[in-house]
Amino acid sequence: MADQRRDWDKEMSAIDQVIAKGGYVAPSGGSAPAVASSAGGAVAAPLPPMGGRAWLGMWTRTLLGLALAAGLWAWPWNRFCGMRLYWFLAAVGVLALTALWVMSVSWRRRSGLSHIVGLLLLGYSLWLGATEILPRVGYAKVNRVWVCPN
Repeated sequence: MADQRRDWDKEMSAIDQVIAKGGYVAPSGGSAPAVASSAGGAVAAPLPPMGGRAWLGMWTRTLLGLALAAGLWAWPWNRFCGMRLYWFLAAVGVLALTALWVMSVSWRRRSGLSHIVGLLLLGYSLWLGATEILPRVGYAKVNRVWVCPN
């Protein structure tokens, strides 16, 4: 490569053309990856500007997650053992999935506030699950049971 002369003007004009088209420029050495097209799926296309419908959908998901978190905070039945405990843990799992859904949508839509709310919802669901599961697996000082005694 040292004995080959490079035509920098030619290479720079090729780079300028590719940048004007919005593509990727591979070095002339030949070992770099090829230009990624949008059909190949290698490079994700940027999202269009967030319109009213996308904004409303994202915040609807966020508010539904907050409503579920508030419902779990005010859970009306005891959750000491049995089926009521299992239903509560299933609802906590749904809250965790909702939080991941909110974070995914808000990340793609570049909404920081909604993403932070999703992170808080995920942390809350992990805390709720840990307070119910850890005493039943012998980790906490208090021992609880999964199945209610008859």
